[in-house]
Amino acid sequence: MDIYRRVRRACLKDGMSAREAARYFNKDRKTIAKMLRHGLPPGYRRSEPPHRPTLDAYVGVIDELLRADKALIKKQRHTSKRIFDGLGRADGTTSCRVWSL
Repeated sequence: MDIYRRVRRACLKDGMSAREAARYFNKDRKTIAKMLRHGLPPGYRRSEPPHRPTLDAYVGVIDELLRADKALIKKQRHTSKRIFDGLGRADGTTSCRVWSL
């Protein structure tokens, strides 16, 4: 965070070129260009949402359970294990699969 501030100040206020800043701060020129484009580090950004074919069918049910749990006290809320086990029973199938070779 501090390096962003220092690089942006050197280039934008003090008039240092991006190439000179790259040499001075020991960073790549592309990194300096990103620092000048963004005020804060942009962080990790996914290009597309994750593909979850098994979970997608249950997302609505899980969201409804979690929404209902907000009204309950903390000790009575569903844990991830209880949600996982409950999904298997609600579907009529077992909650875990056994793979054999």
